[in-house]
Amino acid sequence: MPRKGFFNFDLKKVAEVSSLGLVLPSSIAIGLFMGYFLDRLLGTDPWLLIIFLIFGIISGFYSLIRGLNKYLAKNKDI
Repeated sequence: MPRKGFFNFDLKKVAEVSSLGLVLPSSIAIGLFMGYFLDRLLGTDPWLLIIFLIFGIISGFYSLIRGLNKYLAKNKDI
């Protein structure tokens, strides 16, 4: 029998949505670290850091939008 009341939520949905919150910051962090490492390796301060930061932001927003669209398509009751 399904529970009724204030705490009636699906933990799977909560986990999916909370994982989407980590997509953007993790993409930005990966871009920053890669740019920083390559700048130190190649001596091109700060150009690769800026370029990879921009790539990280773009890929983070792309992944976030793609994940939200997939989540909303699967859960049409929202």
